[in-house]
Amino acid sequence: MNQPQKRPKDDKTDAPSKKTAIETVHELIRERVISGELAPGARLHVDRLRQEFGVSTSTMREAISRLLIDNLVTSEQQRGFRVAPLSLKDFRDITDARKMIEAQALRISLANRTEEWEADLVAAYHRLSRIEARLIGEGKNEYAHDWDEWNSNFHDCLVQNCDNAWLKRFRSTLHQHSYRYHRRLIGDRTLRRDVRTEHKAIFDAAISGEVETCVAAVEAHIEKSYTDLIRQHDLT
Repeated sequence: MNQPQKRPKDDKTDAPSKKTAIETVHELIRERVISGELAPGARLHVDRLRQEFGVSTSTMREAISRLLIDNLVTSEQQRGFRVAPLSLKDFRDITDARKMIEAQALRISLANRTEEWEADLVAAYHRLSRIEARLIGEGKNEYAHDWDEWNSNFHDCLVQNCDNAWLKRFRSTLHQHSYRYHRRLIGDRTLRRDVRTEHKAIFDAAISGEVETCVAAVEAHIEKSYTDLIRQHDLT
């Protein structure tokens, strides 16, 4: 993605173009926060970021303000902005909320199952199974990005026939926050988690139409990420 171009201070850029610059910068910084490139607690230097992205101070501050709304950044009075911290309590709350939202979205999606949904789910599960086989055979770090993408796609396919827009919106917000914690687990070879078996159980129950079995499997799958993080003992 091309970075917004730096404009003169007296530039009379129209509102839609300025909005696009704000959205672009917001998205780029958001990705750095979620991926862990910007560490929890790290200070966000507005002027340094403004120069890096070639935008005005007002544009940068508006982008960061949106991150405040996303709860990905915190504001300190007279001391600027920092990346939101991570904690076991926060992840516990996120995990509990995810299980509730995911369960309801899944029930609705399975009730609205179609042949197209089934075909999409089979394809998503096949891609995920292939990358997980590589992870086991060749090491996690090399394929972490692909696994992130295909794992997310599989879980998105499970609930894609949920027609409650608010549930899906809340689910998306919870996923981006959960991902910050999940990134700490990828590549940790001390964990002995059989994710392939977990995904197979979820897939089999979904395809078979066993709604509550599928819901229980997804809830256990989400909970396992929390217990894995506890085993790392690096959060308070």
